[in-house]
Amino acid sequence: MNMFGKKNSGFSLVELVVSVAIFTIITSVILARHSQFSGTLLLENLAYDIALSIRKAQVFGLSVREFTTGSSEFNVGYGVHFDSADNTSYIFFADRDRDEAYGGSGEIVETFSLRRGNTISEFCGILANGTEKCTDSGVTFLDIVFERPNPEAIIKSNLPGNTYESARITVSSPQGTTWNVETFITGQISIQK
Repeated sequence: MNMFGKKNSGFSLVELVVSVAIFTIITSVILARHSQFSGTLLLENLAYDIALSIRKAQVFGLSVREFTTGSSEFNVGYGVHFDSADNTSYIFFADRDRDEAYGGSGEIVETFSLRRGNTISEFCGILANGTEKCTDSGVTFLDIVFERPNPEAIIKSNLPGNTYESARITVSSPQGTTWNVETFITGQISIQK
């Protein structure tokens, strides 16, 4: 009891300020970690989206699918085109002329845009001996194409005379996190951090 006969209850001003400061610090840490986690999750989803686009090209290329309704173009391959001139998008295309490569705007089925600062930081064609031909060694585009009746992937770049065994596409977030999507000529697609 104090001298006025009342019992003190509640927080003093110092206790209240300390409690608010602790709450503010904890909230700030949680929000900062949430942003980082969210960015990593979005990049992982982007890697899976690219893999699904390649799988879609595989399914469309191996099945009998008309290019556009009423076009009577059934004998086309499908593929995905990556270009170093634009690292924020990639193209899903129909190989209408069956040259096993992207042939311009007349073959575009869909263009996919990357968002939130994520980019395609690198793509590589990998030779049978393990040598990588990447964007930093002169590769300006990479196409992954599937054409009936061959179930294997056809991987081509602007460098002539190269027969690639696999292709790797690396996506990066603004924070520097990377994910790789690798496609083998057998048609297998894998995603790795």
